Amino acid sequence: MKKSKLARLIAAICCFAMLLTACSSNQTPAESGGDVSTTADSEKKVLTYAIGAETTDLSTLYMNNSLCCTSKLVYENLVDFDNGEIVPGLAESWEYNDDQTELTFHLRQGVTFHNGEPFNAEAVKTNLEHKQSNPSFYSLKGITDIQEIEVVDEYTITLHYDHPFYAYLQDFCWPDVNPMSAPEYIIPGDFQTISGVAGTGPYIYDEYVAGEYTRFVRNEDYWGEKPYWDEIIVKYIPDSTSRLQALQTGEIDMIYGGTLLTYEEYDQALAMDGIDGQMAEKDTRVQVITTNATSPYLSDIRVRQAIAYAIDKEEMSVAISNGYEPPADIPATRDTPYADVELETTYDYDPDMANRLLDEAGWLMNESTGIREKDGEPLSLLLTLETGSTSVSMPTAEVIKSQLAEVGIDITIYGTEQMQWYADYLEGKFDLTLWHCQYAFASPHCWFTPMDSMVPQTPSLPGIEGSDEFLATIKELTNMSDDQEVRDTYTYLFNYDVGNVLDIPLTYQKDMLVYNTDKIAGYTFTGTPCFFDILSLEPAE
Repeated sequence: MKKSKLARLIAAICCFAMLLTACSSNQTPAESGGDVSTTADSEKKVLTYAIGAETTDLSTLYMNNSLCCTSKLVYENLVDFDNGEIVPGLAESWEYNDDQTELTFHLRQGVTFHNGEPFNAEAVKTNLEHKQSNPSFYSLKGITDIQEIEVVDEYTITLHYDHPFYAYLQDFCWPDVNPMSAPEYIIPGDFQTISGVAGTGPYIYDEYVAGEYTRFVRNEDYWGEKPYWDEIIVKYIPDSTSRLQALQTGEIDMIYGGTLLTYEEYDQALAMDGIDGQMAEKDTRVQVITTNATSPYLSDIRVRQAIAYAIDKEEMSVAISNGYEPPADIPATRDTPYADVELETTYDYDPDMANRLLDEAGWLMNESTGIREKDGEPLSLLLTLETGSTSVSMPTAEVIKSQLAEVGIDITIYGTEQMQWYADYLEGKFDLTLWHCQYAFASPHCWFTPMDSMVPQTPSLPGIEGSDEFLATIKELTNMSDDQEVRDTYTYLFNYDVGNVLDIPLTYQKDMLVYNTDKIAGYTFTGTPCFFDILSLEPAE
């Protein structure tokens, strides 16, 4: 039975929510009122920091970027990604069978969920069955391709697949969608709902006060290293200026993440008395322009190439990040597994080449307007972006507009809320769109596999030569296990993407934090820098 158009759209939106670590929220722990200052015992060690969206829900279904600051307080994964390697989490070890169609996890013993339920193989089975029903997991083959979940014994579980795939284990590294939740709160068959918040992490979700804060208390029964702070207070401060003021006055102790801080705000904070900060050495994700080759303006590859040549990434980095963000050459961080590819074609800044290509394509400069024209029609493009997910989207769009104007391309910027933006690009209602993608902990197949239906590249592909082979190769990729074959395939896929100007990588983004030195001595960024890890924070003692 074919899905209805509405059903497909819902599944696509859910998938996209995963790719952006977007969030919906519908449940809370205990709710109360009152000032946080009256409820915190002055003798307790309390850490307070700010987020831009309320923590009404810490569901493992979807997370928005602000909640990336809180999810790892409560939840843990079977495995984690750090220093380019997969490391133990709630699973102490794992192995494949000889033909790599069975993945067995050996679970950590003596772990208890916050509600008192035991963490064991049955709990993992309940979680995985729930996750399998969620269309958000479309790209995570380690979840969706499971044919059978076998509970071998209390602390051993084997996942059966009908074919090998090199990235099954990698797919379990997503911190926002793959943590283990207490089975009591999982509703079978309802992938949209988790009825309560209870993980195995170092803190317990204790109190939520609407419009003000969420309180987390230390899990005294935590199996791992005991955290230093007795309580964590996460304050809801949606305005960036107000967050900086709160940091300066001591109302909060820390601001974490590139979604809550611009690079200018980072430097402003460092100039404050008693405030220090750190920036991740490794890149967090990539900012890209996606082109729509079905647009009448962009169906000619020469126009797409001209746009790529007209973008000065070095100037953009200075303008939007004070030079902190390095220029990007592929739509993946270079720390991403299998992203060490060599490009056959690069589009380094070359405005002369951009002008030459536009001339060849028949778009001639109107000297009176400064905008190129063809058959009396101006070269005016619509650049869309989602507003709210990141602090640098609009500044980046303004730089793009300015740089393309230098070669006679007029840009109209249209920003809208996430789901409307997403619906628009699925229908091809854009010429260019700006988005952010591909975390280092995610295998590149998470970038490519949705291209048949669920991401901005989808409208473009029918208009690009060789797209049938490209999509067929993506499908073949999800059955590959040989290392060299995987490497060769990614070399082809990235070269096709960049060479055909399907995407124009702009800059590699960094995560950062600023903090009060009276409370905090430093922080060690993990292999998932977009997700705050309380155990990596060093207190000032």
